[in-house]
Amino acid sequence: MSQGKEKILQTALQEFAEKGYDGARIDHISKIAGVNKALIYYHFKSKEELFTAVINDLFEQAASVSIEPTGASVRENLAQVVEHFIDFLHRNPYFVRIMDQSVAQDRDIFQQLHHQNIFFETVMGMYLLGVQTGECRKVDHPEDFVVSLLGAVYFYFSHHKAVRKFYGNISEEEIISIRKKTMRDMISRLIFYDPKESSINEFGHFVP
Repeated sequence: MSQGKEKILQTALQEFAEKGYDGARIDHISKIAGVNKALIYYHFKSKEELFTAVINDLFEQAASVSIEPTGASVRENLAQVVEHFIDFLHRNPYFVRIMDQSVAQDRDIFQQLHHQNIFFETVMGMYLLGVQTGECRKVDHPEDFVVSLLGAVYFYFSHHKAVRKFYGNISEEEIISIRKKTMRDMISRLIFYDPKESSINEFGHFVP
């Protein structure tokens, strides 16, 4: 990606996050980015295309950071992916603001996003693998379980101002650590068999 295009995306991200889609102005993005307005329209045909490109760029950043698990079990690998999602949202507060604005304004952009399902698809794939190996219990609607897990992660960041007070006088980094531990516990309790109540068969699979 050219430096000019990257600068446009970075500036537009802040503009859209702070002012919303309707309040953002291409003229202001051009001024802050220090680029000619014509250059913006060279890369992006419209304001909506720029808006979509900003969100896609954020998802691509998440995808570029490897979320390939390194654990020895589905349980550990799934926890690692969810922790990666927590870190992604923690490092990208503008992403949460833009996504919330898009949903609130009912903007029809989601069909134009390239990587929006990366976390859902990864978690779902791991869950289905866990069902095959017998490590995960089979549920009627796994998509709802995955949405609920990822939603539990997203809720803290999208409602940060409202829920931050419940944690008292501790640092944000401490809260992130707590969130990771909580999500690990939720994952274990929701979709995994208790290891104490399971055994391993001759094929190396968990048997509840």
